[in-house]
Amino acid sequence: MMKKFKSTLIINTIGLLILFVCLFGYQGFMSFSHSLNHKSVVIDEVILKEKLKKCTTKKLEEMLAAGKEIEEWNVMLEKTGTHIVDKVLSGQGVFTQMEHYPLQDTFDNGTYSQYYYHAHRPGEHGHFHLFLRQGGMEEGILPIIYDERNEGLDDINTFAHLVAISMDDEGYPLALFTTNRWVTGEDWYSSIDLKKMVERFNVNHTHPSYVVNRWLKAMLILFEPQIHTLIDMRDKHLMNYRHGIPLKAILEDQELDVITEEKISIDTQIKVIREVLEERKGE
Repeated sequence: MMKKFKSTLIINTIGLLILFVCLFGYQGFMSFSHSLNHKSVVIDEVILKEKLKKCTTKKLEEMLAAGKEIEEWNVMLEKTGTHIVDKVLSGQGVFTQMEHYPLQDTFDNGTYSQYYYHAHRPGEHGHFHLFLRQGGMEEGILPIIYDERNEGLDDINTFAHLVAISMDDEGYPLALFTTNRWVTGEDWYSSIDLKKMVERFNVNHTHPSYVVNRWLKAMLILFEPQIHTLIDMRDKHLMNYRHGIPLKAILEDQELDVITEEKISIDTQIKVIREVLEERKGE
């Protein structure tokens, strides 16, 4: 009798797991099992303050304004029981591993900004990849290495990956990271040029969600110092990684996917910005 009960329990459990995967996709199950909560992210405020002290007062005020906008969007969404990731996935069918969301990448043909959300890494729900295509870049900026799919260095298919934003299943960011060229198929630009592109990213329409588009733009402003540092460290890491290996070969090295990464917290970033601004008022 006991053996029959255990067998029935095991079969029912397997059935529930299969049902869960069918409803939410493999990555939905993996994310449910392994994703981190944003409240678990701990930032060293002393180190962060030293970093932010290097910013001008004007820059800090811009960052603070962006942080307030992000908070407002998050509160607005929470009131309706949703969040940023939900808005991206809404109406897109079953959430499955590696699929792009929205199913057709979001693209602004006025600014040449582009992004998508997908999932495949443990310890997160998924992440945004943000890009800028040729046409939205400052005139004269050309890639160091570009894909042969392009007819020329200034072809519209030439594009740069700016940064990726790791998210938890509550719609909050966990980290920022940069990737190797083969991961996104991007064309490769110098860190100097890439940093210029970050402020040019701006999806100024309503697909898949106006809120998401504004939220992403504000994130790039709020965390600009971290993004610039990650981009600089990306190039330094590759230089140390080379040891006589051609750059083009390293950029296709399948064992090197994420090059640089840093944990972030919206609450901590805003808190420390306010502290630095208050200290400057008293000086």
